[in-house]
Amino acid sequence: MPNVARWFLGYYRGRVRCTFSWSVINEQSVVLVSASEGIPTGSTAAGNRFVGAADITVRNIAPFGHTEWTGGIPPTGGGVVFIVTVDWNEPLPIWVDITVLDEYPQGWVG
Repeated sequence: MPNVARWFLGYYRGRVRCTFSWSVINEQSVVLVSASEGIPTGSTAAGNRFVGAADITVRNIAPFGHTEWTGGIPPTGGGVVFIVTVDWNEPLPIWVDITVLDEYPQGWVG
């Protein structure tokens, strides 16, 4: 069963490097990340997400385990690093959904 976390990233434009720490993720995890514009609600319930005129993309999704972290001070457990790009001339409210399909996928060859 997939695990999903919803995160209000904040108001951004341009390229943003994001790190999300989550103990269910390790260096073998399959992680998908989606991003959209949406009105902040003050909670994890992302109501009123929508597709506006801005292009919002997610790239370079890289899951890590606590032993594989190379980006400075290691967070507790694992997590994922990814890039969100908001192609707009002013900051927009951005939501991301992080989906972990399987900690160790069946049939994994590595």
